[in-house]
Amino acid sequence: MIVEFSHIDVSEKHVIYDLLYKLLPEQGCIEFQRDAPNKGHLWHQHQNSETLLIIEGELEFFYKDKSKICRPGDVIYLPSMIRHQSIASNQGCVYAIATQLINIG
Repeated sequence: MIVEFSHIDVSEKHVIYDLLYKLLPEQGCIEFQRDAPNKGHLWHQHQNSETLLIIEGELEFFYKDKSKICRPGDVIYLPSMIRHQSIASNQGCVYAIATQLINIG
């Protein structure tokens, strides 16, 4: 499996609510994460897959030998057991995480 990305226009605030609702699994919850400016999460991997929705700010997402700058509206589809790390920009980053792959757009 590979890491995939998509982008959704979130310039209108009501769109974010709709996306967060879609991100909710049939049973369970999503996590909201706020990373302080320049906060890094070192290389790691998860047993479960994840879907991340960037809400505010930016982060650089690293996986394998690649990286991508992620901004509001970007969605990261991260399969389980893929080593990755991230670093928030100097403005920090707010994002939502679902602990499974969920196609939100």
